[in-house]
Amino acid sequence: MKLKYLIGALAVAAMTSLPASAQDDDLNPWFVQGQLGASYSVGGGAGFGEMLSPAGQLAFGKHFNPYIGARVTVGGWRGRYRIPNSTCTGFYDWHATVDGLWNIFKTFNHEYDQPVSLRLIAGVGFDRAFEKPSSSLLVRLGLSMDVRLCEALDFNLEYQANGVSDRWNGLDDHSFDTFMNLLVGVTYKFGTGYQCKSCVPEPVVQVVNKRTNEMREAQVVEKIVHDTITVVKEVPVKIAEIKREVFFPINVVTVEPDMQKNIAEVADYMKQYPDAKATVMGYADKGTGTAAINLELAEKRATTVYNELVNRYGIAASRLTKSSMTNQNTQQPYEENALNRVVIMTARM
Repeated sequence: MKLKYLIGALAVAAMTSLPASAQDDDLNPWFVQGQLGASYSVGGGAGFGEMLSPAGQLAFGKHFNPYIGARVTVGGWRGRYRIPNSTCTGFYDWHATVDGLWNIFKTFNHEYDQPVSLRLIAGVGFDRAFEKPSSSLLVRLGLSMDVRLCEALDFNLEYQANGVSDRWNGLDDHSFDTFMNLLVGVTYKFGTGYQCKSCVPEPVVQVVNKRTNEMREAQVVEKIVHDTITVVKEVPVKIAEIKREVFFPINVVTVEPDMQKNIAEVADYMKQYPDAKATVMGYADKGTGTAAINLELAEKRATTVYNELVNRYGIAASRLTKSSMTNQNTQQPYEENALNRVVIMTARM
């Protein structure tokens, strides 16, 4: 009876992991995972080394949000048992499971963005042994440590405790059998690319820096125009509009400190020219995430910058027009994908 209660509890835990909440992160990808290692068949009265055998596993799954994921696995290889008053022998087996994944570090620290993650694993499945054909329900608990190598690849170390029925090894000697797996492997995350030596791709940094330099050059030109207008007041000259961009990292909707100066410059322009109006247009790049997520990110980014102008710099809301993209496939302002995580502010007389 105790085994039935344990199986039921783990089944509920695994199934409740599957219907995840709405995605707030545009890097919650599908993934495929390959692992190899060792399996230890518990019990039997033999030495530790005699009960070790090879093990492997393939998995396919999805991270629904930064906290919860799920996967389907196929694994197995060899199990071991000891014939009473005789030697140890091995048998081939395979199993398939559905596992729920819970990111412990991210759950207890929402701002956690380090390259190491620790996940709790709970799953249920089916096991089949061959030498003495038998089938069994399998329940699993485990821990997985993932080390991010780049946006596309993780190295992982996984420990599993697997419970199966007493038929598993063909010996009727316990209420149920147990085998432990220690596996190492790699995880490939679809749709993330393979473009960086570290977690912040150097090409993206170079593109953003180039754009920042272009913005600074534009500021110099605007200052010359402004000074010329001030000196030659009697010549009617149309006041030049001002355009500034606020770039965002992936899945971020808050303004980075080094982007505040761009908002401040638009606010200064609005204060200098009281009749000026400004538009605040939000975007998200179509290279990551789904269309629904990107449209939501674009709207939130536009709202953040709009609120900065109103609340931090005192610009009247009636002088501002806020909007965001409605189609990520056609409304991408720049050719470089990384530059499209942006809010564009345009102020004019």
